[in-house]
Amino acid sequence: MNIHTYTPTAVDQIIVPHLAFQNAKQRIETHLLAAQHYKEPTCIAVVGESRTGKSRLLECIAKQCPKQRTDHGLVIPVLCIRIPSKPTVKGLVETLLREIGDPLWAKRGSENEKTERLYTLLKQTRTHTVVLDEFQHFYDRMSHKVQHYLSDWLKIFVDRSGLTLIVAGLPDCMAVINQNDQLRGRFLAPIRMPRFDWQKEEDRYEFGACLECFQKALQRFDLPELASESMAFRCYCATGGLIGYVAKILHQACINAQMDNSAHDGKLVITMADLGRAYAEAVWCDSITPLMNPFATDFDATPVQALLDMAQHIGTASPEVTTARTRKLSGKYLPTAAEVLAA
Repeated sequence: MNIHTYTPTAVDQIIVPHLAFQNAKQRIETHLLAAQHYKEPTCIAVVGESRTGKSRLLECIAKQCPKQRTDHGLVIPVLCIRIPSKPTVKGLVETLLREIGDPLWAKRGSENEKTERLYTLLKQTRTHTVVLDEFQHFYDRMSHKVQHYLSDWLKIFVDRSGLTLIVAGLPDCMAVINQNDQLRGRFLAPIRMPRFDWQKEEDRYEFGACLECFQKALQRFDLPELASESMAFRCYCATGGLIGYVAKILHQACINAQMDNSAHDGKLVITMADLGRAYAEAVWCDSITPLMNPFATDFDATPVQALLDMAQHIGTASPEVTTARTRKLSGKYLPTAAEVLAA
C-alpha cells in the first residue's frame, strides 16, 4: 500500500463509555453545574494508572465546553494543560498563559507579574474551570518529595480565582494533596479510574462490552469476534484490563491491515495472527509482562491464576535496578559494618 493513501484508523477517536468512565463523567458534570451557584471553589482529582482513560475523560469534558470567539473576545470556559515534568511555578503559569493565547507568555517578567496577568486573562476569557493533567509531576518520584511551593501556589490560585480545579494523574499524585492540609481540605473525594479485573464478574462483563464497542466502531475492518469468551480473555492477558492498551493493539492491527491491503468483501481483514503481530509491535514487553503472545495459536486461553497475576503487571513500571554501594577511603575499599561482623 502506498503510504500516501493511508487513512486514519479512528481507534483514537473511539469513546468507550464503560461504567467507571460514565460515573466519573457524571460526577464531574454535576459538580461543574453546581459550581455555578456555589461560592467555595470546587476541586476534583481523577486518579488512576496509566491507560485507564483519565486523559480521554478530560478531553470529553473539555469538548462539551469548547472555546468560542464572540463579539466581546475569546471565551475559554475550560482551560486544559498538561503539567510539564519538573514544573516550577513560573513554568506552570507560562504554560497556562500560552494555552490561553497570550502572545507575551514567554516574555520577561517575574513569577508574580505573570501570575497577575494570568488572573486578568482568566477573567477576560470567562474561564470557569482549569484542568491540570499529569498532576503526578508535582511529586518527585526519585526523592519521594512533594514540591510544596507548587502546591502552596496552587492553593492560593484556587482561593483567589474561585475557579473549579480538576487535576488528573497517576496514584503518586495523591501524595501532593495528602501532604498539604489546606489543599486536601479543598478537594472532594477522588474519582478513581481502575483497570478491569478479570476475577470480578462485573468487570469481565464490562471489559467484554468495551471490546464490542471497539468492534462496532471499526466496521471497515473484518475482525475476529473480540467479545467471545476466549478472545476476551486473550485481550485481557494482552492488556491487563487497560482500555488504552486495547486501543494501542487495535490501532496497530488496523495500520498493518491498511499497509498489507488484505481486503475481503470490501473490508480489510484482521486475523488472529494479525492481532498477534500487532501485540508484538505495540506492547512494550519486559521481564514482568507475559512472555507468550496471547494471540498465538498455542496460547492456552484457560483463565489460570498465573496468567491473571502476570496480566495485572502490564502497564506498571519495572522495579528500579539498584547496586550495592561500596565505600572508599583514600582510594581503598572500606568494608561495611555487616561485612566486618560476618568475617
